[in-house]
Amino acid sequence: MNLRLASRKRKSESIEADSANTPQPESPRESPAPSTVADSPSRPVKPSPRRKPRSKSITRPATPPPPKSPEEIALEELKSLVQSCPPKSFHSALLARLDGAAPEQVASLSKLLEGLTPPPTLHCARCHQDYLEEENYDRICVMDHDDNSTEVRHHETFWGCCGTSTEGQEPPAGWCFEGKHTSDRAKARYREDYEDDEEADGLQSCEERKCHRRTSPRKQFREVHVVITRRRGERPPPPAKKKRLS
Repeated sequence: MNLRLASRKRKSESIEADSANTPQPESPRESPAPSTVADSPSRPVKPSPRRKPRSKSITRPATPPPPKSPEEIALEELKSLVQSCPPKSFHSALLARLDGAAPEQVASLSKLLEGLTPPPTLHCARCHQDYLEEENYDRICVMDHDDNSTEVRHHETFWGCCGTSTEGQEPPAGWCFEGKHTSDRAKARYREDYEDDEEADGLQSCEERKCHRRTSPRKQFREVHVVITRRRGERPPPPAKKKRLS
């Protein structure tokens, strides 16, 4: 029995030695896949933009303005009063307070207004009213339609001063002219029936209107009333007829 076991052991050892000496077949290696970089067209690779680091905003507390002096406060209050007060109210209040003002106050005000001159009074060549350039607003100069320029055509009346026609004998609505004053007679032209006439303009002169003569107080009141009603857009009242003595 021992001999048989010994022979079997020898055979197994010889088989193991032979298997160790015989070379084993190598395992097939995977071939690398063909690269497609050469086939594709070359494109320039743009570098990725770098993000700038955000600057941390530091909120600083707002510094309060320095306190105003009593003189500065009084000056601002006086300016606000002058700007908010209407010109006529300020004018009348200043004149009323000058009568009872102290000599020192009058001297201070005279020194403050030194060099101030009133604006010149101009005369309109169209409506023959006096005006100031500072008060020359739009639609302040108005002219009525001229009855002498009318022409009756069937049932209509043609007004040559403005070139419009109306039914019956009623004048056109509104004024014949409405605009700003002007002291230049060349710019005062407004009538359409004198548009192509270079010599005549259809305007009355100051000699015809007697503008520079002294007028009676009643006529002055009427002229002021006419100006006020024209500014409101109303028509002036007709002149009062003189009563004949029997």
